[in-house]
Amino acid sequence: MKWDGIFKKVDFKSLLIFAAVAAVAFFAANHLNPYLTNIGYVILVIELMIVVTITWGLAVHVVIKALFGVSAGLSLIIFLAQSYCQIPLAAQTANDSLKSLVAFGLIYIGVEFFCSLYKEATDRAKTLKEANNNKRPWLILIPFALFTGLFIWQVVQVLLPLIQNLCVYK
Repeated sequence: MKWDGIFKKVDFKSLLIFAAVAAVAFFAANHLNPYLTNIGYVILVIELMIVVTITWGLAVHVVIKALFGVSAGLSLIIFLAQSYCQIPLAAQTANDSLKSLVAFGLIYIGVEFFCSLYKEATDRAKTLKEANNNKRPWLILIPFALFTGLFIWQVVQVLLPLIQNLCVYK
């Protein structure tokens, strides 16, 4: 066996990093034994926080991107409705027209929002699946779906008072 061939195949940088990590683990096991039982919990909490941060970021990205797609239409409908409500009561003659405009506009925008949201969410799920060797990463997908739903609920909680306080609904 030639030693030159073996040394050419060994990555010394990786070997030194492995040796350093092994030395730290050996030192920790020998000198920090009373504290090692709690280190596992700390590492688990840190890993869970990383998973939560990644999934929350993905959910926010998906919802905001879908919301940007419908923001012009939503802004236009709210602007028209609030502008109509600011004119004097004697000039407000099209309350029923405004109600139907707001209703059909919100239905259209809602469908467009959820189609865009579905497209973005499936793209992110596909990316996560590819990163996980074409297996579904359920540890990320379940919190991702929960955080997406939570963020949509927060957006609805902001928009609902705007719609409910229009003059045609009072």
